[in-house]
Amino acid sequence: MPIRRSLRRLFLSSMIVAAAVCDFSAANALEKVRVLIPVRNIDEAFSPFVVAKERGYFASEGYDVTLIAVGGSNESAIQVSAGNAEVGAASPGEALVGVQSGKLDIRYFYGLYYSNIWSVAVLPDSPIKALSDLKGKKLGVQSMGSAGTTFGRAFVQAAGLNPDKDISFLPIGVGAQAVTSIREKFVDGLVYWDAALAKFKFSGLDLRELPVAENLRSLPDVGLLARRQTIESNPKMLTGIGRAVAKGYDYSMANPEAAVLITWKAYPEAASKNPDRAAALKEGVIVNQARLGIWNTPKIGDKHGTLVPDDWNRLINFFVDQKVLPAPLPIDHVLTNKFIDGINNYDRAVIINDAKKEDSFKLQGG
Repeated sequence: MPIRRSLRRLFLSSMIVAAAVCDFSAANALEKVRVLIPVRNIDEAFSPFVVAKERGYFASEGYDVTLIAVGGSNESAIQVSAGNAEVGAASPGEALVGVQSGKLDIRYFYGLYYSNIWSVAVLPDSPIKALSDLKGKKLGVQSMGSAGTTFGRAFVQAAGLNPDKDISFLPIGVGAQAVTSIREKFVDGLVYWDAALAKFKFSGLDLRELPVAENLRSLPDVGLLARRQTIESNPKMLTGIGRAVAKGYDYSMANPEAAVLITWKAYPEAASKNPDRAAALKEGVIVNQARLGIWNTPKIGDKHGTLVPDDWNRLINFFVDQKVLPAPLPIDHVLTNKFIDGINNYDRAVIINDAKKEDSFKLQGG
């Protein structure tokens, strides 16, 4: 009997410990969050997101984040509005159209790009010298859901052309398919983002960007958005996601080589194909820093992610002028800055110092 009682006590003790462990695990389980990135392939241009995941910044906020590449900004906005993801990065063109029409129930809560990443590029020997020369031409875009389509239409309309009659947009993807399309002249030009054009150049495809007026170049672009219901009901999550991304940005700026290598480790397909490791890393840093160079502006001081209402009103009025939007939208229907103070509530020096201590040589496997 004593033996049986001892075994029974041992069994009950084990059950209690197991239950306690389960309760502890449940209490400390990370909430799953899906964040949409508006490109087919995540690369070093998006290092703040990858660093935030790989260095545990999302996890420290209590979230298990899955970064999901999608076919462009329009798809990102649509999927978030439909509830298929909690947060999306998206260019504001079609997102604003959807908000105004009532088809998309979203708001921006964190600004990423403080100037436009899009341009129209042609081969160096192309007779096309200006946007007005594009009449009757075909322009390649990553996909019809890409914000390049929206900005391409706005650019050519600003040049006096009718984007519905004078221009054709063709989806040509990215990488080798896009390179072949322009080299073989299946399209006359491309409407792509800065990082893509830089990578084309590294692969041997040199392109010439058509001049765009500075008032267009300085329009705000991609930001983080969420459903209005999420903004109202889950400020903790949005603040945490924004803060982790802000930390990823600080890390990337303090040690861009490490940020690039961390991104390539998580997404090997993004790595430069240059067999010279030093040259490959240099290429990656150029792409990374060119993009992160527009993640900030003196207008926001030290508050990462602040959305500048005057600039967004200018963007809205530009879209109205170019007939992308039928009428202006109230700015509070488009964005909110209510999480910005909380997002920036962390010790920036700690993140920067940790980044500077990272050994890029070890990350390269050296």
